[in-house]
Amino acid sequence: MTPISLTAVASAFPERIVPNSFFGDEDHRPGGGMFRGSRHRHHLVPGETALSLIAQAARRLEADTGQSIADGLDIILTNVSLPDLPFTGCGAEVARELGARPQWVFDLHNHGCVSFIAMLALAQSLMTTTGARRALLCNAQTAAGRIFADPGVRRLPQACVPGDGCGVALIEAGDTRPIEHIGVRNYPAWASDMQIASSEGADWWEPRQEQFHIDFSRAKVAKVVGRGNRIVPEVVGEALRHAGLGPDDVSLLVTNQPNPIFLRNWREALQVPAERHLDTFAEHGNLFGAGIPVCLDRAVQQGRLSDGDNVVLGGFSHAGDYAAAAVVRWRSAA
Repeated sequence: MTPISLTAVASAFPERIVPNSFFGDEDHRPGGGMFRGSRHRHHLVPGETALSLIAQAARRLEADTGQSIADGLDIILTNVSLPDLPFTGCGAEVARELGARPQWVFDLHNHGCVSFIAMLALAQSLMTTTGARRALLCNAQTAAGRIFADPGVRRLPQACVPGDGCGVALIEAGDTRPIEHIGVRNYPAWASDMQIASSEGADWWEPRQEQFHIDFSRAKVAKVVGRGNRIVPEVVGEALRHAGLGPDDVSLLVTNQPNPIFLRNWREALQVPAERHLDTFAEHGNLFGAGIPVCLDRAVQQGRLSDGDNVVLGGFSHAGDYAAAAVVRWRSAA
């Protein structure tokens, strides 16, 4: 496989910051476990789109790197939790916004919270088979303001958990900041365990009086917790072994950010201390697929990465149908 490097990362958020009081009386709202809320989170408002978030993050990426992203850009990959339009993603619009003419544009609607790692694998595959040299990976979480802010949905325990935001990353062929291993697993037996629901019983595309929401029964939550606690340490541990590393070699663990319980359980299972596991949940809530690139950007902005550090990415998505991990050898100047 062609060696690839994660050369730059940036993030962007909607301006609107939503406090916990938005979701009702905190004293009477169930908390803890899967639905432990953050201190606050960002929400999209009408008129804001996945495209606008990605463009904002891309402009910051250009400012940070001092170079045009469009120059030599061969690949654009996007994952958006709730796309701006049905039938199509926003990858071609991203290309237009940046003034780029990539050969490959893919809008990926699966892989959820680990889509960033899955897109790393796809970018490497395309670079290996086509000779492409440069890719832009875009993760946008847009469901919080569009679904969970609805007056009928925001009273549900789960509504206070998601936040909106975006992370983008520039991937280039070569070993300037090499990704040393990428592993993606699929668990098809659990593929149908995440479902949407409404009091009207309609399918999501059908006209309705009430907004749909994600269906999380007590039994389903218990299963998802058990799966997540098991499969994330497994896939991360496998990635470490492939890279010839052990727990003490993990300079920084970067996972998706579903809730504090998962974060604690993962780092304890992997024997990684809290100070080496980046946690943005309190500020942003669950950012779904955007969580990993946003955390990476936070690490860069806070100066938490040094030359030679081993940055380990990992997580799972949906009700456990995907898990993924990657190991990045960080270098100070990409």
